This record gives sequence, C-alpha cells and structure tokens, in this order.
Amino acid sequence: MKTILCYGDSNTWGYKPDSNVLIPVRYLYEIRWTGVLRSTLGDKYVVVEEGLNSRTTVINDPLTYSLA
Repeated sequence: MKTILCYGDSNTWGYKPDSNVLIPVRYLYEIRWTGVLRSTLGDKYVVVEEGLNSRTTVINDPLTYSLA
C-alpha cells in the first residue's frame, strides 16, 4: 500500500466558502479533492490530508487570534 501526503491550504482542508458561521465548515470527505483522489486511485493507496486554512495568506486569521 502506498501513502500520498496532500499538504496545502484551505483547498486541501476542504473549506466550504458559502458557510456563514464563525467556525469554518468543511466539505464532506467524498466531495473534497483529496477524497476524490482516494476513490479514483483505489484501495492500494492511502491519502493523508494535511490542509490548514489561511496557510498561504499574509493577513491575520481572526479565528486564530480570538481563541487565544
């Protein structure tokens, strides 16, 4: 079995932009591109998601700082 690491920003995390809540909402695993990749490759692969919202932005994330 092979493992694929998907490292990225909110696209990898699966951020759902149309949600109007303070806590970020994710798309279901089957809809996220990493989930589509996993089902396309089949059972011989494991796909690990390591996505983080705001990873590539230069602005402060208000959720990160409001929880401190």
